[in-house]
Amino acid sequence: MRGFLLTIGVVALAYASPAQAEELLVEGVGLSRDVDCGGRDVGVYGAENAIALTGDCKQIVVHGSTHTVSFEKATALAISGANHKVTGGTVQQLTVAVSGNTVTATMGGVGVPGKLEMTGAGNRADLILAGPAAFSVSGADHVVEWSRKDGVPNPEVNAMGVKNTIRRKP
Repeated sequence: MRGFLLTIGVVALAYASPAQAEELLVEGVGLSRDVDCGGRDVGVYGAENAIALTGDCKQIVVHGSTHTVSFEKATALAISGANHKVTGGTVQQLTVAVSGNTVTATMGGVGVPGKLEMTGAGNRADLILAGPAAFSVSGADHVVEWSRKDGVPNPEVNAMGVKNTIRRKP
C-alpha cells in the first residue's frame, strides 16, 4: 500500500505544473500603449505599433512591420519582420532577423555571456557591452556597432555573408 501511494504521489507531481504567467499580447495596427511586463513574456505583432514596455520582461517578441518599441529590461529579445525600431535597457540574448530593423540596447552583465544573432539583410544594432558577449552575424549589409564598459572584454565574433560591418565605436 505504501509503495502504491508513493507511486500516485510521483505521478501527481509529474502532471502538476507551476502556474505560468500568460504571454502579454499586443496585436493590431497603429496601437500606442504602455505595458508593464510584470516578469512575463511579451509579444508585439501587427504593424506600426508604438509600445513602451516597463519593468522586467522575460522574452520580448517583436514581429510584423514598422513597430517602435522601448523596453527597460529583458532576458531575451527576438525581432523579426521589417523596419522595426527597438530601444532599450538591458538584454541578455538578442535575435534580429529579416530586414531593416534597428536595435539599441545594453547587452550582458548577468554572469553568462550575452548573445547576438543577426540574420537577413540591412539590420543594425548599437550595443553597449556590460559583460562578455558573442556575436553571430550572417546575411548581407548588416551594421553592428558596439562599445564596452570598463573591464569588459571584446566580444567573440563569428561573421559570414556579404558587406557586414562589425566594429567598436570610437
